[in-house]
Amino acid sequence: MREIKFRAWLKEERKMVNVETLFIGINRLCFGNSKTEDLFFRDFEEVELMQYTGLKDKNGKEIYEGDIIKYKFPYDRRLNHISPVKFLETETSFGVKDRYGNEIPLYMITTNNFFEVIGNIYENKNLLEENK
Repeated sequence: MREIKFRAWLKEERKMVNVETLFIGINRLCFGNSKTEDLFFRDFEEVELMQYTGLKDKNGKEIYEGDIIKYKFPYDRRLNHISPVKFLETETSFGVKDRYGNEIPLYMITTNNFFEVIGNIYENKNLLEENK
C-alpha cells in the first residue's frame, strides 16, 4: 500500500510542520504532530499542504511536493538541473520541469539515483533564482 503523508507550510508563521493527523472541514483544517504535541487549526488559505511523493532521494530523504531537487540525467551527467517538485496534471504523477519546459515524471529521474533534495520552495526560493 502506498504511504500517504503530508507536511504543511504555515504562511503567517513561516514554518514547516510534519502532519501526522489531518481533518478537513468545510473551510478549515485541523492537523497535528504527536512528536511535538502540536495541534493546528487553520483556514485553507493560511496553509500550503504538500503531499509525500512516495519516493526518496539518493540520501534517503523523503521527497514532498514543493521540494527543490538537484538532478542529473544519465546521458549528460555534467549538467545539473534544479527544479521544484510539482504534481504534473498531464502525467498524473509528481515530477519536475526541465529548463526547456518539458515535464519529467519523478520516477524517470529516481530510477537513475542522480538526484537530491536541496530545499523547498518556501524556505529556499533563492535556490531557484540562482538557477536562472
